[in-house]
Formats: sequence, C-alpha cells, structure tokens
Amino acid sequence: MAFDYAVLGRKLKDARESLLIAPQDPASRLQINLQEYLNIEEGRNRITGDQLVLLAVLYRRDFRYFVTGDYPSAESQVQEMFRRNAALSQSDRVAIQEFVRLCEYEDFLEREIFQRQSIPIPNYGQFSFGHRHFKRQGEEAAFFERERLALGKQPIENIFELIRNQGIHIFKRQLKDKNISALYINHPVAGHCILVNYLDDLYRQNFSAAHEYCHALFDSSQGQEVTYLKSSNDKSELEWRANSFAGNFLLPKQRLELDYSPVNTYEAWISLIRQIAERFRVSSQVVIIRLSELKWIDKGLQQQLFQDQRLIIKHDEKFDPETPPSLSSGIRDKSTQIIRRGLSWHFIDLGTEAYRRGEITYQKLLDMLLLPLEDGYQLLHELLTFLEVDS
Repeated sequence: MAFDYAVLGRKLKDARESLLIAPQDPASRLQINLQEYLNIEEGRNRITGDQLVLLAVLYRRDFRYFVTGDYPSAESQVQEMFRRNAALSQSDRVAIQEFVRLCEYEDFLEREIFQRQSIPIPNYGQFSFGHRHFKRQGEEAAFFERERLALGKQPIENIFELIRNQGIHIFKRQLKDKNISALYINHPVAGHCILVNYLDDLYRQNFSAAHEYCHALFDSSQGQEVTYLKSSNDKSELEWRANSFAGNFLLPKQRLELDYSPVNTYEAWISLIRQIAERFRVSSQVVIIRLSELKWIDKGLQQQLFQDQRLIIKHDEKFDPETPPSLSSGIRDKSTQIIRRGLSWHFIDLGTEAYRRGEITYQKLLDMLLLPLEDGYQLLHELLTFLEVDS
C-alpha cells in the first residue's frame, strides 16, 4: 500500500497551525522555498525522512505520529484545548505541546524501562453521590480520597509526590498567561497529565495541583481542561467542585476544628491565618475561604483579610517540594531553572538513571529534555557530574 502524502500533509499543516507557526518557518528550517513547503502540506511534494524529523522537532510531535495512521497520541485532546482556548499565545501553545511530549517520555521510562505498574485512580464521575450539589461532591470526594490514601487528618507534605504516586504525570512550567493556573489532559497512552503554571505563587501551585487532581478523578471523560484564576467559562460547576475538593483535601475540616478555634481580635486572625497557611502549605486566601466555610469569619472580615498585605507569605519563606532538599545550593538554583522550563527533578532522575543503566543512549536522554542543544549538553554535564559525586 502506497504511503499517503496527502494525509501526512494535513497532519503537518494542523500541527503547524495549532502552534501558530507561519509556513515560512518550516520552509526555512528545511532550506526550501515557501511554495515547496506548501506543496508538502498539500500532498503534492514528497518529503524525506530527515526533513520529517526536523519538522517533528519543530512541531513538538513524535515522529511516528506523522507516519503511522493509527499511532496513539493526544492530538485530538490538544487540538480541542487550543480550539476552546483560542487566545492562548504561541509560547504557551508550544509549552503545552512540550508538556505532552514530556508526559509521553515519562510514561515510556516508567512503564517500558522501569516496569512500574500504577493502580487506576477512582472515577468519581461515575459515583452515585445521591445529589447534584457540585461543591458537596468535591468535599465528599476529598474525604473519600483521604481515606483511600490513608492520609488521616494530617497536612499533605508534598502534593506533587502524592499525585505522582497515583500514576499521574505532573509537571510545572512558567506560562506566559498569568491567568492560567493549571491544565489537565487525559492522554490515550500516558493517562492523566497535569501542568501547573510555575508563574503562580508556590503555595497557590499546591492548590492548583489538588484542583487538577480533582479533574482527573471526576472529569477524565472531558479529555482536557484549562483552569483560569478568573474565568467565565461554561464549566463553572466543574470548577466549583474542583475548588471545593482542593480546599477540603489540603485543609480538612476535622484537622482545623481539632487544632484551632476562632479568635477574638483582628491581629489574632492575622497570626492564626499565617500559622495555618504555613503549616498546610497553602495561600492565606485559601485559609480565609476555608475559615469562612466553617462560619468562623463573616463576609466583612473575609474581605478585609483578603486585602491585608501582612498575609502575603514571601517566596523565600516557602519551600518548593519539587526541589529535593539534598541538593547543593548550585544544583538547587539549577533545579529552579529546570522547573521553570517545564522539566521536573523526578523526570530527570528517571532519565539519568535509565542512561546510567545503559537502557537509553546519551543522545536519547538529550532529546528527551526538549532543550536547545547547548543548554541540554550543559545541563546533563552538570547533573551527571553531581550524581557521580553524590553517589
């Protein structure tokens, strides 16, 4: 059966347009004129294997997606996300596409190299709650999850590790749109995938991770979801549920009522809210909302507290759970840069261990980082040197 160059051309065009890339860019990358490239997209000109590899890198897709008719990918989920969120900038579209590639690579490393099997998470979307109150569903699901995971009433030290232990791929990356807090994609192969905006406050990132975890538990059939800090979308009920879940999951009512009680003065409220925020690693705003839900503070006090600058916990007072405490100061700074660009220490640890075992080549490890060549070489040199010294 002859290869269908018309199908390949449509895939290339869709991939290019989804990332808002002008056709002049791939033409320049292939060192051909614009019309020659457009003929490729229209299926009139053939393309070599080397040229297709260059375009796959440019469009942040797996090479096999373009040449295999039934290659399983998250293309439909990503395209639907871009369609529903048409205002996404080019840089954020590229970031999302690279996030999908990292999830695919991580899934490959975990399943194929390290033979890790994950237990499927519950699908609360099929659970009979006996009511249609979305916020109550979020609260009840948070209680069920704490029981299922044997968390008791204790604070969650590392929400990212907890989510990752459920077989979910979770990354951070600094996105251009500061109104995006996080997003979720249900990948047909890699499964549940979560990206948290690193531009957010560190404690807000913890809440966003728990929020997207709720989408994975309830809304996987949707295929994808972008969560905005301020939104007027038509899925507000799903967002209410996810917010309720995150608040109750991170700040369980029983723990708050056991360890704390309402105070009498405004200054005491400031002290109490900061204490709770630092203990549970959530923003002061989340604490205020939870205390309002417990009927400890009224609307007037709530609004006053929202505006108080003393409740802003500074960045240097917080610890990023994605940065291992054992790292040296130099590697710790490098780790922050790594996370900002979309990688995670967990992912790098998997990749470098697979390389040290001889399971993947150095070039494959370099490709997996999705970084410019020189940046990738420098990063791997520093990390592998650190790992050798550390071991």
